[in-house]
Amino acid sequence: MSEKTNEADPALAFLDRLVGFIALFAGGAMVLGLAVLIVVAVTFRYVFNSPIFGADDFNQVFLVSTVAFAVAHSGRTGGQVVVEILSIVSGPNITRWTDILVKFLGSIMMGLLVWMLIESGFNAAAYGETTSSLEITLKPFFWILAFGMALYGLVLIFEMVALIRGRSLSGSTGPSNDL
Repeated sequence: MSEKTNEADPALAFLDRLVGFIALFAGGAMVLGLAVLIVVAVTFRYVFNSPIFGADDFNQVFLVSTVAFAVAHSGRTGGQVVVEILSIVSGPNITRWTDILVKFLGSIMMGLLVWMLIESGFNAAAYGETTSSLEITLKPFFWILAFGMALYGLVLIFEMVALIRGRSLSGSTGPSNDL
């Protein structure tokens, strides 16, 4: 194996730009839509005493879409909860290989999740998967979730390959060391 270099992987820099763009624009549009809907719904409910029928359904689909578009960026920038007990009791080489194993297993799990979400999307109409009030079909939202989980699986694969190559995972938006 080659000597560990601490340079950032150029593929991760590209991935950072991709997931950042998707989270900023697609996820941002969903958050903006959710915020506008909440303000309008609260205004109608308390000012005009006339709640909007189905507002909760739209809140649900906006929130699901927001999470789907943001999960890969959150995983890439260290926004998810991490417990680093192993790095305290073992050396960096052992931690590197356990990180590779965890990213490999995580990417397999994301692949299975994507497969099940796509299948659920195809079966949503047959099984009556809809929102509660307006009965909006959940078919496209299963697929949006599948896209988000596939993107996160891609992040895990890119990070695993970078670790195997002995590259640093930090990049333009690499893992956060805030804590």
